[in-house]
Amino acid sequence: MEESTQNQAQDKRQQSSSIFRGDVILWATGMVFIFALLAAMFGFGHVRQWDAQSGYTHNQSATSQTRFLPEPVEPETGVAGRSDPSASGRWYYWQLPPEKVTAWSRIFMWLCYIGHQLTIWGTIYYAQRKKTSGDFSGPKYSKQISVFNIVPFLLNIIFHVLHLAQTHITYDALAQDVSEASSQGSVIMMLVLVLLMEYRDRGLFFGWPTAQHKDKISRKLRLPQGPINLVRKYHGYAFSWAVIYTFWYHPMENTWGHAFGFIHTWMVMLQGSLMYTSLHRNRIWRLVLESWVTLHGLIVAKQTGGPDLNGTALWPMFCFGFLWLFTMTQLFGLTFWKKAPWWTKAIPFLCYLAVCVWCYSWIPDKNGNYFVRLQEIIRIPAIEYICVIFAWFVIDMFLRIKTKLTSTEESEMEIRSVSPSPLWETFYIACFMLIYSLMVLVSFLLQEFDLTLDLIALMVILVFIFILGTGISFMIIEPVMKKRSGKTQAAGYSKSVGMANTTNESAGYPSDDQSDMTKKYAPTNDGNNAAFQSDH
Repeated sequence: MEESTQNQAQDKRQQSSSIFRGDVILWATGMVFIFALLAAMFGFGHVRQWDAQSGYTHNQSATSQTRFLPEPVEPETGVAGRSDPSASGRWYYWQLPPEKVTAWSRIFMWLCYIGHQLTIWGTIYYAQRKKTSGDFSGPKYSKQISVFNIVPFLLNIIFHVLHLAQTHITYDALAQDVSEASSQGSVIMMLVLVLLMEYRDRGLFFGWPTAQHKDKISRKLRLPQGPINLVRKYHGYAFSWAVIYTFWYHPMENTWGHAFGFIHTWMVMLQGSLMYTSLHRNRIWRLVLESWVTLHGLIVAKQTGGPDLNGTALWPMFCFGFLWLFTMTQLFGLTFWKKAPWWTKAIPFLCYLAVCVWCYSWIPDKNGNYFVRLQEIIRIPAIEYICVIFAWFVIDMFLRIKTKLTSTEESEMEIRSVSPSPLWETFYIACFMLIYSLMVLVSFLLQEFDLTLDLIALMVILVFIFILGTGISFMIIEPVMKKRSGKTQAAGYSKSVGMANTTNESAGYPSDDQSDMTKKYAPTNDGNNAAFQSDH
């Protein structure tokens, strides 16, 4: 009792002042670090006269002709990765020519990536195990930091500095061995899971449908929360894989496209380092993390898309495609929209459409016609919305299968009340890592056998594969995170309610009103720091 009172008093002291908040200090330190690192990246590159903005500037660059192969604009018969008309889209420019690649350059980059990945997964695993242990005491979220935060933060700093050094020693990153589509696909997979994870509070379209919408149509169309709860609990493993894999895919080349990409991957890693802190749940910060891809995509497309002639400019599709998601879906995670009149929610999207129409009045297609390319703004949001439904369906299917394999709810609860033995725990972890290894292997095989598909088509295929793989990984890791005391209902398909669900204990989130039989969802009044009740 005395210890509980002390914890409450400590929490009140933490809330009384934001100046010395540990999570804010960690976040600020992290942002200072990434900009300092990028300054070093540009500085070292400048000293070495690196000026490889894209394959289109290959012949104008001072050093690129001795560093890289030219962009395969014209097919090169018999040359792997460069032999078909679509090769230019799949070819990653910033990689060593084959004759400069050594066993050491390959081994070094893979050891760096694997070491980074496993250590960060280890910190997430340790933190979740501690939080789910029966002897854990204290608030679930705090404005102060702990070993859960300091260790991954320092690890990420070490591996970022190592990557910069590795770039200037052996140069090559994972791009030498895996498909470029896999790097893009891993990030899109992460963004899709964010859409699914945030669905509970903002729906998909203008803040609809959520538990606040009680009409018959909304209740009929709203996705049950079971798969969403599972993603919200274990998303940290998938997100860390996506950003660490992408981070090590690219060398730390001194271009603005690389810089904005590294800012994005760092911010997501920083968000992971802030697990179990109040800042981890801040809605404005989460909106920045989710929407940064709009700015990054615009810059990369402008940098690498070639001359803006004959309707070849790529930046409009990326810029306006991601802005569609921003104005139709992402904005409505901010809490003030919950009290805004319904008709105001369409204003950002209508303004966006007006800007699109104006821009495409002077953006031509390859035949010089205007407005024709306006249809391309739907491509990116359509892919992501379809993938959200696919992700929900896949995880829901896994939860149903799990419930079918359990004879009764009572036996399921009984099973969940017992922690797995060390041998079974090791087996689960090995299977978990095997899933991600297979995802990387698929990316390697696509590169090795040079599947001659368009880059976007390859990316979409890989997004579906990655969603399937991460869904399986969530189901594998879930049994390991069992309460060390007391019984909890398993994540699965509720026989009493008749829909997939996970409880507070099993998924770290309250169930929304999936039916009249479940608990009503009550939004918090915590402003833009509103509760985001996740175990990570």
